[in-house]
Amino acid sequence: MLILTAIGWLAVWSNHFRSGFHFDDIPTIVDNESVHHVSSAPRFFVNPRISSAEKDSASYRPLLSTWLALDYWMGNGNPFTFQLANWLWFAATVLLIFLLFRVIPGVENFGAGFAALLFGVHPVTADTVNYAVQQGTIMGAFGVTAGLVIFAYWPWRMPQQLPLTLKRVPEHGLDEFLRRNFRRIEETYLKIIHASSGLYLWPVVPALLCDPSTAVFAPILVVYILLFETKRTLRNAVPAAVICGGYWVFQLFFTLRLGEYRRMPAVNYWFTQPWVALRYLAKFFVPARLSVDSDLPAFDHLWDPLAIAGYAGVAVLIAAAILTARRSELRAVSFGIWWFLIALVPDALVPQRVVEADWRMFLPFIGLALAVARVASAAVQSLPEGSIEQRGRLIPVSAMSVLAFAILGAFGWGTYQRSEVWASDASLWRNASQESPGNGRALMRYGLTQISSADPGAAAEAFDYIRRASVVSPHDPLIAINLAKALGRRGDTSGAEKEFRRAVADGSGWSPAYSAYADWLLAQTRSSEARDNAKKALALDSYDTLARRTMMDVMAQEHQWDKLKQFADDTLNSIPDDPDGRRSEEVAQTGLDHIEKSEKKAKYEPDVDNYLALSVEYYQTERYEDCINAAKKALEVNPKQAEAYANLATAYHTLGRLDEALAALQEEVKLNPDLPNAKSNLEVVQAEIAKKQGGKAATPTSTSAPSK
Repeated sequence: MLILTAIGWLAVWSNHFRSGFHFDDIPTIVDNESVHHVSSAPRFFVNPRISSAEKDSASYRPLLSTWLALDYWMGNGNPFTFQLANWLWFAATVLLIFLLFRVIPGVENFGAGFAALLFGVHPVTADTVNYAVQQGTIMGAFGVTAGLVIFAYWPWRMPQQLPLTLKRVPEHGLDEFLRRNFRRIEETYLKIIHASSGLYLWPVVPALLCDPSTAVFAPILVVYILLFETKRTLRNAVPAAVICGGYWVFQLFFTLRLGEYRRMPAVNYWFTQPWVALRYLAKFFVPARLSVDSDLPAFDHLWDPLAIAGYAGVAVLIAAAILTARRSELRAVSFGIWWFLIALVPDALVPQRVVEADWRMFLPFIGLALAVARVASAAVQSLPEGSIEQRGRLIPVSAMSVLAFAILGAFGWGTYQRSEVWASDASLWRNASQESPGNGRALMRYGLTQISSADPGAAAEAFDYIRRASVVSPHDPLIAINLAKALGRRGDTSGAEKEFRRAVADGSGWSPAYSAYADWLLAQTRSSEARDNAKKALALDSYDTLARRTMMDVMAQEHQWDKLKQFADDTLNSIPDDPDGRRSEEVAQTGLDHIEKSEKKAKYEPDVDNYLALSVEYYQTERYEDCINAAKKALEVNPKQAEAYANLATAYHTLGRLDEALAALQEEVKLNPDLPNAKSNLEVVQAEIAKKQGGKAATPTSTSAPSK
């Protein structure tokens, strides 16, 4: 039976390993250079921002980020490695659930096994196990369950006598040693297993570093002690309370500013959560309408009818937990209800981007599985006594077995189908757009999976999805950005810019709105505007890699080698493995080397052409004083070089030294009036001086670039 069960469970999850990267996997794993290098591990512990390429999905889960880096290294970025790791942690958690449930008073082996399998094939768990970045959620559940297993088994379910058999006739020196020292060894053994070592916290602490929600271990342990413990008191939970509570508060304040833009208003989020808890409860028994990105909105008012229903429902659950705790045979049900409610608290307290998510049910559902385990055990205990061959017992045992396998089979099939949904981005977001039609981002993401299709019909349909998304969520800057890009692909430049501007207006505190617009502006050869928007993005998030790339590209285009080198170095200090930073550093060094070569050439071959060429390079790199000095050096060689005066005039004008620019231009016109732009540049400067002195002459905008 055990082998058949294992084979069936493996069959349920057999298609899980085909799942790729989705949703927040992209910024956290795929686009995050820090995760691509195991050497980043120490930095994960001191800088939560590098846990993701996007500020909104960054968090302080340093051990998880380190583990993801190891997964990336072992599999060279192949998603199979991540999915395998998720599944192995999940399998270990299911085994621990069985070990824990079987020692809960009132729960027999049949109930513990059924509940563990029910959790192990529940369709809701597929949305966690198939989601690579949710490895932390699985690790957290593993830590909570492992900690409780150790607490439940250690030390009272450990052998209370040293499990050694002494031989009557010693055969060698070891036997003789054991006979003489057995009592002392046994006393030492008992001291060790009964020592106040806090052994149960050993799996909990690493799990906290993978998922801060593991902190619910402490209150769950308190409930366990109150309901079941006879030899230990609440004092034994003090270390857990201090460590879990202290760490949760620390990481909360440490990461408070991460993702703050996309969090919804706290009050609306909070009074929606009771109704969310009831929705989760319903999905445990009827796992229907699952969606990777829910469209449930936060309630507008405290007195919304569904909000009131949520308060009442949670109150009923709490009352049920209190009442069942009064009867010893139902305390396991009480513990399961409390586990469910307590495990929901961390995500209910801290506002998130959406009010509900399938992976938030993972740890709470272990509690509901425990309640089911007690009910299943009660059903077994209610069967007539006697051998299974007796007619009075055979029929109910058979009926119960058929029902149990039918439930597990139905849930297993649902899990298999759910894993199929996760097989590709297209299938995942198609499902999300169907199950959450009010979620604009789900519509947008499905459209993006089809937008590059070679089939014109599919591409047009994809564009319609993105258009629909902007109607459903008219003030979502991410949707506006992607609509702008889609319009750009269709050649609608004005429409694209309109959407980029809308994204900036709706996302004024969100750096990707500015960086995406800056990237587009650079592609339109509007470098100055691109630089301005990239600066705004970096003011909001200095780790915005797209904004940094835009800034570096602008500097490279303008030959600002010194600034580019400094900016690239700063980028690599913040993001050591950033490929754009390394590329720009090389480009800047090449430019600086070229200037150095020109300087040497002018030094050792001091002719007019070399000095003029050096003057131009200095101007292009915004080294205006050096540009002036090089032009003067050219004039020392040939005082009648009109081009040198042109370069002087341009540099003086840029520095705002108009009188000197005017003098240089007059000499230029005097020496060579036919030099391109000579007379027009002179008129520009004369107009600017007149305006500065209170004149009314029209002022052209600028002089021309320096002459070679």
